[in-house]
Order: sequence, then structure tokens, then C-alpha cells
Amino acid sequence: MKKKDLLLTVLIAGLTGMASVSAPQPIKAAGVYRTVKSRTANDTAFHWNGTSTKAYLWNYNLTQKRHHLTNYPKTTWYATRVLKMTNGTKTGIFYYVANQSGNTYGYVWQGYLTKGAASGSSSNETTTSSNTNWTTKDNPDGVPHPTKEELNNLKGADADQYDSTVTYYQDLPIMRSFTGTSYNRKLNDAAQGKLDNDFGSVTRHEWGDKLQQIKYLTVSTRPTQQQNQELVDGKLTFENFVLSDLKKQGIDLNQYTGWQIGMYSNPIYKKNNFLSGNGIYIIALLAPQYQ
Repeated sequence: MKKKDLLLTVLIAGLTGMASVSAPQPIKAAGVYRTVKSRTANDTAFHWNGTSTKAYLWNYNLTQKRHHLTNYPKTTWYATRVLKMTNGTKTGIFYYVANQSGNTYGYVWQGYLTKGAASGSSSNETTTSSNTNWTTKDNPDGVPHPTKEELNNLKGADADQYDSTVTYYQDLPIMRSFTGTSYNRKLNDAAQGKLDNDFGSVTRHEWGDKLQQIKYLTVSTRPTQQQNQELVDGKLTFENFVLSDLKKQGIDLNQYTGWQIGMYSNPIYKKNNFLSGNGIYIIALLAPQYQ
């Protein structure tokens, strides 16, 4: 090879190597936030502190304004999640909140809220009274229709364990109604991510490409205030509520033999009996060919 050609070949190879090293990495679009870390907030009460008239409730990635907090000066907001969120440039702590009835909700920056119920809250924003009909020494929180196993598991549970235990037992009879299915705990995480419109990094790692193959069934109509109260009191069981809703949608529970199943719902029988989100559920199903 001629010396001139050799130098040209070396130069091209060097430039190619530099290009592969210095190629810019893709970044998130400005303004689009994602969740870095998340934990439960146990329906902690907050109210708008009035420090800014630019306070809004946003959608899951903070790109769309849903509600202006100045329109809700007497509303008590109940936080179910605390999230660390970033757009690659800015990072902050946000709450996922809903009002008492659960029909107004979204993500809000922590600096716009102050802990505690709003003064002068309207009547439809008050909490329900404790359900004393079910309260016993072994069931101090008044969980309606408890099993012995459930009460044993609830003894000494902290707030996070209490919510997840209650949710598990209220979901269990519904999942068992799907003939021939097998329970997959990881599908619970997928169901929660679908409900929150935010699949966290753990869920994405657990499922990978299979996340797109999961089938979801969810509530057709939000329960009425009366249904919410009946669920808390135990006059209407969560099982009957969900199965009636699935029947109304024309869903055949016998068509999922061999599928894996998981479920997520908001815990109804809570120590404080908040109504926010009661009756909201989502069922995740994975067909045999994707298991």
C-alpha cells in the first residue's frame, strides 16, 4: 500500500473511533418529567397554602395542567404517593393527591401544600366516622368481614403493611373468580403502574417488552358517594362491587384459563376510612404465550 493511502486509512479509522465515542446520548425532552423514586404517603391530609397563584395539579409527567389550586381554597387533599421526579435538568418532590370524593386528582409540587386539613372544608370533603359495627378487640380498626388470617396479618402492621395487607385480601376473592388463572405478584406492580400512568423503573425491569402484552380490566364507572360509604361500612363488599362491574362490561371470567393474574386497588377499609379512590380497581392479565 502506498504511504499516502496508508495515512488516509489511519485518519479515517481514527475519525470513526472518535465519532463512536463522542456521539451525543439521547435525553428526555425538556419539560417531560419521569419518576426517579416513589413511596406511599398513606392518605396524608394537605391543603393549598396560598403561597403561589401558579399552583396546579398536573398529569403524570407534568406536561398538562389539570386543575388550578386557587379554585380549591377550602379543599383537603389526600396524598397517596410521594415522588421524586426529574426532567433531566430540574428535580423536585411531588405528591399525587386527590380530593375526598376522588373525582379531582393530580400531581403537585410539595411547596404548594401544607400538611393538615383545610379550614372551613365543605361538607363533602369531610372524613367518614369510624365503623364501630365491626370493631372488636381483635379487629380494632373495624375491617368489615375479616378472615382470621387477615386479622392475624394486620396485627402489629405498620401503615404501609396495613394498606397492602388490606388491599391483598380485598382483591383476593376477585382474582380467584377468574377460573383457571394463577396469581403473579409482579402483575400487581404492572396494574398499579397502569392505573397511575407511570410504570416505574422496577416494573419496567421486571417485565421488559412483555409489559406491552399485558391485558388490563378496570372500573367502568366511578362508584357513587353512596356506594363509597357502603363499601367502607361493609354493607357492599368490594368483591360484589367489582364482579357486578365486570358483569356489566360483559367480561366472561371463564375465558382466562392458563392466564396469570394480578390486581391493584385503593385500600377501602383504612384506619381513617378516607373515601378517596374507593372502588377504583385495575386487573392485569397475561396470556400463556407470553409467560
